[in-house]
Amino acid sequence: MKKYLLFVVSVCALLQSSAYTDERAGFTITVNGELNPYRIFSTFVMPGSEVIISSTEAITVKSTQLTVNSTSFNTRWRVIASSKSGAYTVDVTNQSGKLIKVNVLTLTPLTQLKGEYLNGYRIGLYPEQPLRGNPIYNAPKGLFEVTPDNKDLMLTPHFSVRQFLCKQAGGFPKYVIVRERLLLKLEYMLERVNEKGYAIETFGFISGYRTPFYNKSIKNVQYSRHVYGGAADIFIDQNKDGSMDDLNKDGKIDEKDVRIFYDIVDNEYTKDRYSAFVGGLGFYRKNSNHNGFIHVDVRGSKARW
Repeated sequence: MKKYLLFVVSVCALLQSSAYTDERAGFTITVNGELNPYRIFSTFVMPGSEVIISSTEAITVKSTQLTVNSTSFNTRWRVIASSKSGAYTVDVTNQSGKLIKVNVLTLTPLTQLKGEYLNGYRIGLYPEQPLRGNPIYNAPKGLFEVTPDNKDLMLTPHFSVRQFLCKQAGGFPKYVIVRERLLLKLEYMLERVNEKGYAIETFGFISGYRTPFYNKSIKNVQYSRHVYGGAADIFIDQNKDGSMDDLNKDGKIDEKDVRIFYDIVDNEYTKDRYSAFVGGLGFYRKNSNHNGFIHVDVRGSKARW
């Protein structure tokens, strides 16, 4: 009996530890133009570039790895990214001692491509010109190198590097890029989903970043937002079985469940707090290749399908 009770207590503790928690820091900072309220945030930057961290209140920014300077009454700080690719940490605290950890992820420049390969990993080639001249379709200048040591790095409180990795075959190093606004949008959506009663600590991912090579191999459109790190194909997975859950509890997992998730996101469109996250929203039924999911992106204009 004691062993049984110990087992039950252990399971309950595990379930509680994996539940969604509100990870707002209690103050906000702006990192290179993106407003972040969470305890963990990440920014992808080129080697030696400048990262501006600011707040409406006095903050202290410290790093044992990077050069940091205050530029304006301790409300605006300048961080210089390393000249070497990798993950570096900056601690930001306010006067109350509340902390935000900022990961400064220094990219490997795409000028180091050899043909279609970057350190043995096939990237493919980005289009030479952006779609219809729109700068959001400019090729990234670099990609973040993913290794066994950093693949589980948390980019924000509920989303890790691993979730965004391209599905193409191949070992490490791998490469990835994720737009900071997409990270913020996913955190925002996760809050809304939990408010609706679907208790999850993160989303299940069908697809995050795709290399141009992989995107072409699956016959997707050339200018997919995935190849620019600005899109995610996701689903609600409370039981962690790798597929969309039976959200309406009718005993079936079908397009009705996908529609519930789709509508939660679509209903945010008219709200002021959602204005920064306007983008594409796609509805995908289950087929022979995948389970049902929704597509979200941060293209900056409304698109629906």
